[in-house]
Amino acid sequence: MSTTERDTGRKLPTEEAVAAYLEAHPGFFNDNPAVLAALQIPQSTGQVVSLADRQVGVLREENERLKARIDEMIGCAKDNETLIHRIHQLVLALMESVGPQAIFQTLEARLAQDFKAERIVTIVFGDPAFVDSHDVPQFVGREASARHAFADAIAARGTLCGRLNDAQGQALLGGNAFRGSAVVIPLVAKAWDGVLAVTARDPERFGPSLGTEFLAYLGDVVTLILDPWVAKPR
Repeated sequence: MSTTERDTGRKLPTEEAVAAYLEAHPGFFNDNPAVLAALQIPQSTGQVVSLADRQVGVLREENERLKARIDEMIGCAKDNETLIHRIHQLVLALMESVGPQAIFQTLEARLAQDFKAERIVTIVFGDPAFVDSHDVPQFVGREASARHAFADAIAARGTLCGRLNDAQGQALLGGNAFRGSAVVIPLVAKAWDGVLAVTARDPERFGPSLGTEFLAYLGDVVTLILDPWVAKPR
């Protein structure tokens, strides 16, 4: 038996019973303001504050969390606005490019300048529909073995973000195994497909949590602009 129970000679209700009573009677403290004023809550610092002060403190903490969340959302909105503007400018530049060579040059230059891309690789699994095809190595043919490394992503039309497996790294970059990170955007048309990849030496630069909505849009635009320059099967 507690000291309070011995002093009063009667058993006190449990914490659960008190909590249940207060939940069932939300107007209790309005009807008993003296009880509210007398309540004191010990803090982790050793200080004791009134319930009202504690409520004010809780509200202040909640407001700080809410403000931080709002600031985060505003920051994301500003970042998205900047991203949308850069993609819009990239699309306009691509539309003004004449011929596949100019398209690939513009794509690489703008991604490097506006998006801080370290290396850009475009592979078209199709045949060129123009004469000077030897000047555009991005066209590797419909039966290129490199396509197997990205077959699942192409079939799912899903953007890959993060680490590349050995086959994907070899297909994009050749040579030694790639230890950085990458974004691989499928290019899917009716008669051909391919991939657009942006790579970085930093293995954390492009993580799985990277938003892909704008990247998918970019892939659709690049596919549309390249389509007239890809030979269609007869």
